[in-house]
Amino acid sequence: VGKGPTRTSAMSSLFPTSRWSVLVASMLLELCGGSVYITNLYLAALRPRLFPGAADGEALMEYLVFASNLGNWVPLAGFLYDARRGGPRTVVFAGAALTLLGYGGLWLCSAFDVHANFAVLWLLWFLWGHGSGYFDCAAIATCSANFRESRGLVLGLTKSFYGLSGSLLTQVFLAFFAAPDAAPAFLLFLGVALCLLALALAPLVRRLAPPRPLDADSPSRRFARGYALVGALAVAMVAISLLRAFSPLAASRAFSLGALGLVAASLL
Repeated sequence: VGKGPTRTSAMSSLFPTSRWSVLVASMLLELCGGSVYITNLYLAALRPRLFPGAADGEALMEYLVFASNLGNWVPLAGFLYDARRGGPRTVVFAGAALTLLGYGGLWLCSAFDVHANFAVLWLLWFLWGHGSGYFDCAAIATCSANFRESRGLVLGLTKSFYGLSGSLLTQVFLAFFAAPDAAPAFLLFLGVALCLLALALAPLVRRLAPPRPLDADSPSRRFARGYALVGALAVAMVAISLLRAFSPLAASRAFSLGALGLVAASLL
């Protein structure tokens, strides 16, 4: 008696992928994890909302930033990835839940004057930072498994998007959330948008069998294009930063929207 279709084959038919589409999905997933780099964008605006009238508010905010970094460093995601019922999608789902819970809780506390005690705030910052680590783990571990013969190249390419994510999310902030009272809305955006993007990418982040022969899918040429894209994005971010520093036009919202459009076009 023949066996019915397995769960893996069903997923393959719904989401046909090659290891290169998995790489692209993993690079975009790293954008979800890089929000740990942009806390300085909204710290000053959040401080009077979270710690009104506190003389040591700045120090307390620094402790919260440490909580997000600590969450990012705690390596629990790896255990879930290798668990019997774990794997890439499970890790992405966990990261999405942690991100939504952490940022969503901070949005409630900052938007509606919910005076949560410091321990609750610390836990919320830890949760979204921990979620960032899950996205990074899923992307890195999966690409490493799919490109066994080119681990150095694929990890360098994937991690470059983790580094660039702060600059890319900064363009979103400057285009839509730069107003002094928009910090809570930005937290809500991070919680919802990053969660939804991760959930959309989750079916594509999969471990696949390598091609035979290993160079059948022209890895050298594809990696060259990938590194060229990263280089172009890095140069664009530097140029945008310099224009913001020295051009009066850079303070306008039109400039921010144009910069964001340029980044989006590069990614597409």
